Amino acid sequence: MLQLKILIVFILLFLFGCAPETNYETNSSSPGTERQTPAQNNSSRLTNPSKPSFNYAHGRINQVLVISDSSLWKGMAGDTFFYYFTAPYILLPQPEPIFDIIHMTPEALSDQPVKKEFRTIIFLADLNDENSLTSRVVRADLGGEKIAEIKNEKGYNTTVGQDKWARSQLLFYISGFGEEKLIKNITNNFPAIARKINEKDSETVKATAYQAGRNPDLEADLMANFGIRMQVPGGFRRARFDKNNNIMWLRSDDREIIANILVTKIPYTDKNQLTKEGIKDLRNQIGKIITTRQPNSYMRINDVDLPLFVEKKQVNNTYTVQARGVWDIVNDFMGGPFISNLMLNPATNELVLVDGFIYAPSKDKRNYMQEIELVISSAQF
Repeated sequence: MLQLKILIVFILLFLFGCAPETNYETNSSSPGTERQTPAQNNSSRLTNPSKPSFNYAHGRINQVLVISDSSLWKGMAGDTFFYYFTAPYILLPQPEPIFDIIHMTPEALSDQPVKKEFRTIIFLADLNDENSLTSRVVRADLGGEKIAEIKNEKGYNTTVGQDKWARSQLLFYISGFGEEKLIKNITNNFPAIARKINEKDSETVKATAYQAGRNPDLEADLMANFGIRMQVPGGFRRARFDKNNNIMWLRSDDREIIANILVTKIPYTDKNQLTKEGIKDLRNQIGKIITTRQPNSYMRINDVDLPLFVEKKQVNNTYTVQARGVWDIVNDFMGGPFISNLMLNPATNELVLVDGFIYAPSKDKRNYMQEIELVISSAQF
C-alpha cells in the first residue's frame, strides 16, 4: 500500500505539474486566522499593492500553515487534504511527508498573530457555510465578483495570493461550495499547488545548498572531463577519479550528512541505454567505485525494498532519463536515497550520467535530497 500511495501521488505531481494562472488584485487587509503533521484548473494571484513595511515571511521549506475551521478539518475535506499533502515523499528509505502541515483555526491565528507571517499559508474553506470564520476571510479576500464566478462555474476554485501579512509570503485559497466540491478541488489541484510551493521553496533550497559558495576547480574538472557545466557547491571535494572507467566521485562531509555526486560519460550506441534497465545497469556499474572497509563491498541499487522510479523529461532543455530509488552496500550495512540524471548530448552522441546520493543515518533525508537534486539538475552541455 505504501508503494502504491507513493506511485499515485508522484504520477499526479507529474501529470498536473503545470496549471494556467490569471491575475487578480484584492484588498488583503481582512483578518486571517494547527491536525499536527509532517497546490488547479483555474487559479488567480492576489497581491498586496500597498506594500507596507512588512517583516519577511518565516518558516522552513516544505512547511505549510493551514487555516480552516475545526469541524471542516476533522471531516472528509480535512482527511483528503491530509492524505495528499502528507503522502510519502518519493523515494526515501523511511517515509517522510511531502509537506509538514501545521493547522490552526481562525480564532487561534488571531491569538497568535506572529503566525500570520508564515511563509506558506493555505486557507481551506466551505463557502456554503456562512457561519465559518475561514469562509468569511476567503470571501473578503477574493471579493464578491470572484466568489460569484466560482459559484457560477465549477463551484470550486484555488486562488493564489502573495504578501498578505509578510513579504515573500505565498498563500492559497482552496475553496468550494460544499464539502464535495471542496474535496474535488483538493484532489484536482494538489499537484499544481505542490509545484508552486516547491518553486517558492527552491530559493531557500538553493541558498542552503550553496551556503559555502561554489567550487570553480571542480566545475572546471567536470567541463574538461565530461563536457558539462554544473554548479558545484563549495563544500564538495574530489574523492576519487577513475580514469580507466571515466568516473568522478565528488563528496561533501561538511555538514551532518555525507553528500555525494557521481559523474560518468559513455558513448551513445543503443536506445536501450535510455530505458529503465539501461540507467539501472549504468548506475550499478559506476556504483562499484563506492566501497567501505568491509571486504568485497560495493554500492548497488536496491529495488527490492523500494521500487526504482524512472521517467523521461527535459532538464535544461536536454533529453534526460531520471531515476529515483534507494541504494545499499553489498556486504555492509549502509544505504540511502539517490537520484540520477542520464543526459543525451546530441552534439557528441554521448551519454552523461550525473548522480546524487546521500548517507544520513538516523536523519530525515527529504530536504537534503531536494538540495542534491537541485545541484545535479544544474548540469548542462
